[in-house]
Amino acid sequence: MLIVLISTCLTLMTSVVSSRSKFSFNDPDSEHYWPPSEFLLSDTDIVNRAVKELHSIDVAMDLNECISCKMRLQVAKFLSLTRRDLVPLVFSTWCIEAGHDESQCHMNYGFPSPEYSSTGNDFTTVVSLMGPEGFDGDYFCYYHDPACHILPEPPVIDLQNLWPPKPKVYEAPDHRGISFNVLHISDVNIQLDYELLAESNCSQSLCCSSQSYNTEKLPPGFDYSLIHNPDSGLSFYDSSYAKGHFEKGQYIDQYSSKYPTWSPAHEFGSYRCDTPPLLFNNTMQTIRDFHQNHLDFEFAIFTGGTVDHSDRIFIDKSLVLSSQEFVYRGFQHFLPNVDFHPAIGTRDIFPLNQLPQGILSESSLNYQWQFDFLSDLWQELGWIDLETAKQIRYSHFGYSTVTRRGLKIISLNSNVWNTKNLYAFWDVLSVDSFGVWQFLIDELIHSEINEQRVWIIAHLPVSHQSLPIPTEVFTQIVERFSPKVIAAIFFGHIHRDEFNILYGGNGRDTKELEDMINFALIGPSISPYSGVNPAWRYYSVDEGSFSIVDSYTYFTKLNSTFANEGAEPLWEFAYSARDAYDPESLWPSERCLDTEWWHHVGEKIRDIPEFRNSFKVFEYRNSPFTPISQESEENCTVSDSESYCKVSSFTVQLRKLCMLTQDQDNYVSPFTPIDYTPYIKPFESIQYIGVVDTGDLGNSEQESYISEAESYDHDKEDNNKTSNANLRKSGSLRDVVHRNSRLIVSELRRLR
Repeated sequence: MLIVLISTCLTLMTSVVSSRSKFSFNDPDSEHYWPPSEFLLSDTDIVNRAVKELHSIDVAMDLNECISCKMRLQVAKFLSLTRRDLVPLVFSTWCIEAGHDESQCHMNYGFPSPEYSSTGNDFTTVVSLMGPEGFDGDYFCYYHDPACHILPEPPVIDLQNLWPPKPKVYEAPDHRGISFNVLHISDVNIQLDYELLAESNCSQSLCCSSQSYNTEKLPPGFDYSLIHNPDSGLSFYDSSYAKGHFEKGQYIDQYSSKYPTWSPAHEFGSYRCDTPPLLFNNTMQTIRDFHQNHLDFEFAIFTGGTVDHSDRIFIDKSLVLSSQEFVYRGFQHFLPNVDFHPAIGTRDIFPLNQLPQGILSESSLNYQWQFDFLSDLWQELGWIDLETAKQIRYSHFGYSTVTRRGLKIISLNSNVWNTKNLYAFWDVLSVDSFGVWQFLIDELIHSEINEQRVWIIAHLPVSHQSLPIPTEVFTQIVERFSPKVIAAIFFGHIHRDEFNILYGGNGRDTKELEDMINFALIGPSISPYSGVNPAWRYYSVDEGSFSIVDSYTYFTKLNSTFANEGAEPLWEFAYSARDAYDPESLWPSERCLDTEWWHHVGEKIRDIPEFRNSFKVFEYRNSPFTPISQESEENCTVSDSESYCKVSSFTVQLRKLCMLTQDQDNYVSPFTPIDYTPYIKPFESIQYIGVVDTGDLGNSEQESYISEAESYDHDKEDNNKTSNANLRKSGSLRDVVHRNSRLIVSELRRLR
């Protein structure tokens, strides 16, 4: 493998170096001598040679998939440091020739464009900075190469030096017994190009637009009308809210479409499409009516999601801006006296899912216009003041604000831990390359000193599509400041109505009452995309502790609008958390729905089929796609532990560990053991602890080993000496990688 890697790098370096005529010198004996111009390679030759090298890595018989991926990254790194401008062309060409989807190749590696969401420039920047041979490459390949299934054991992270010791008495404040209401909206995902009668059963990622089609031909005699056989007639009406209220439009004949469709899109939406403007206006009008009549929302939280789920080739810069402006101005139009506290969604950025670290000034500057836009818009709408606008404009990773009652709301940009954010794979062991965790800790310490309660909101739950290291940092922070400071955590993104409980320990421990730390509520989506019914909720909140007294969810049966002669959707009350999960009212009425409450709910979902099925119904909001299973106490299925693992696991890694049971032996193990584990303390050198098998050690020997592994010298010079000694002693993979890297550099110098 080493020989192949050296050969690949040397070939590329020779090719690239020979093309740089501006460094030519006439003296052949000079160390800066370059060949005459007649020997220089053209850009086409360099691209062809680089692509050939990538293909040769793919077909190497002695390389596994992960090593092949890391070697391709090494090629990209060498090329990005010399001919940055050629990286997008080289990798998009290789990707297409390797048989991958052409549009996805262009989106992943192609040149940046305001016309579609391509990340070629971001890939080039990140790969020029990252260390492909180490953890950067390990994580990148695991999450971005479907063939690579090897993820190293997570490092040991010690954050104790970032905050003062936690007081022994650290209880949440008492409840006052008086409550107010807070609105929670999530994942509007407005589909501005939604088209009546377009294909809603398409072969693309998102349907109901002019580019939607089904690759399968309609069978002879197929008629969509016969599927529903409605008494009142199918609903295809060109309706609108253009005059501030619903106006039923003219009926449109489904057979008037140029192209035959399996399932023509109705005016209020479909289960494989995002939110049409008509559904958004209806939803907000309904919420306004509830607000004005009796709910009186004091403020609202929006856990992100403004841009639709179209493939990246159909997402352009103007669509991202138009979607955000449409949604946020819609909020303000229908609820002008309600302050919204938004979180930025993973797709609410262009290119989608990307967020550079602030220290990367050039890359960060390319994204600045988006944060300027949001800070200006939210300030114009009256939701934030000037100081908060500055936080959003210059930090990019979050902001904090305080409500008129004194509750602090901290909004985090979850692209920090998003596996689709390429920048998150640069220097993964640095713990806080974005600066978001220091910001969060500072805010929480300030609130702790001032006896202030905090809500944390973000778009992407750390139990989905999230990187292990930042989620571990986040959970440690939550544990340190719970239950006194952090009253609740709110997420969105997954469109399902769920909750997650954070327990202490490593995920293998029993999840007992004494282990519970805090919980997160995941808001249901307005968008019906992924087979759910549109929904929103509000919370009854204690005005003293800012704890959740109860949670109330409303939904509409979207399929009822398919055959109702164009009438508006009817919104129904779905459930109250108290009533649904405690029908016998055993929980004290004066006590809020704290972590212990959700712990008991999790146990009911684990043990009682009735509650398990209720949880699934709530997840999908009674949609036709709700996966209800017929089960009993004696006949439990895999879905039993699946539902429990969802609610009792706060992170992706904990959920995977929870799923590793004997009846699920086909589940992919999240980690692969290695012979070293990084031990990280922020602002101090990283130690690498040699991993040994402690299974055969006696208790005293094992305790001695653990004690030695956890000891840490705060002197940086001693740390480096100890680290190097451990590496030499263990003969770890990282030691081998370092030696290999030195061999490559030495060989390159020799050839020069």
